[in-house]
Amino acid sequence: MRRPRSPGPVDPPESFDNFAAGYDEFVTLERRLRDDDWLTVLNLRGQRALDAGCGAGHTTVQLATSFEHVVGFDLSAPLIHIARQRRPHPRVDYQISDLADFDDPDGFDLVYSHTMLHHVADYPAALCRLRSWVRPGGTAVVIDNVCDLYPTPPRWSYSHGALRDLPNDLRRLGPRDTWRLYRFRTSEPWLAHLASDRYLSRTQFRQLYNAVLPGARFHDLGFALAAIWTDPRRPPLDPPNQPDNQQARERQPSTDAPTSDLI
Repeated sequence: MRRPRSPGPVDPPESFDNFAAGYDEFVTLERRLRDDDWLTVLNLRGQRALDAGCGAGHTTVQLATSFEHVVGFDLSAPLIHIARQRRPHPRVDYQISDLADFDDPDGFDLVYSHTMLHHVADYPAALCRLRSWVRPGGTAVVIDNVCDLYPTPPRWSYSHGALRDLPNDLRRLGPRDTWRLYRFRTSEPWLAHLASDRYLSRTQFRQLYNAVLPGARFHDLGFALAAIWTDPRRPPLDPPNQPDNQQARERQPSTDAPTSDLI
C-alpha cells in the first residue's frame, strides 16, 4: 500500500489507517460473498510464502495451511495490529513495512499480492521487485484492480454499485451484515480512498505483466485481473544425504567375514 506522501496530523485518503477496523470487517464480509478462491484452485504448496500488502492477514493465515513459513507485510500499522490480534499463527510473521523497504534474501516459493500494486507510484518497478523474491521454480500470483473506462472511476459508480448489490447481499448475508457492508462501501473515508486509486486498463495490465512476467497466465475476475507466473529457473537439487564416516564404517561388511556372507 502506498507510502503517505507527506507527514501531517491527518492521514492522506490513500492510507488505510483511516478505516482499518472497518476495512477488516469489509474484507471479512466480502470473502463470504466471493465464489473464487485462487489459492485453493491453484493448490500451491512449499516452504516459504509471501503476502505483499497483506492488510489484516485474511489470506496470510490461509497460506499457513500450505506453507511452512509465511511472511505478510503491510505499510499500515493498524492493519498489522489487527492481523496479529485476530489472525495469529505460529508459522506466520507479520511485519510493518513498505514495499520499497521490505527485503528477504532467502526468497519465496510463492509471492502473492492482492489489489496492492495500484497504490504504488512506480508500478513497473514494484512488479519487478515482487518478481525478484520468487525462488527458482516458484510462483507469483498477482491480482490487481483494472478499469477500461477511466484510470479512476467516479465516486457515484461505487455508490451505485453498493446499491445495486443490495438484493444479492441480503440473500447471502442477511439484513444486519448487509447493512454493515453497505455502510462501509458508501462511507466518506472509503470513497475518498477510492478517489485516490489509479487503475490500469486490461490491455495495459497484460502488456506490463507480459513484459515483466513473460509467459504469465491471466484470469479475468471482473473487477481485477489475476496473473499467475512460474519462475522458469530450475530449483536447486537437494544434495543427497551422505552418511558420516562412523555410519559408513558400520555399514561396511567386515573383511573377516566368510566369502558367502559377502555375496
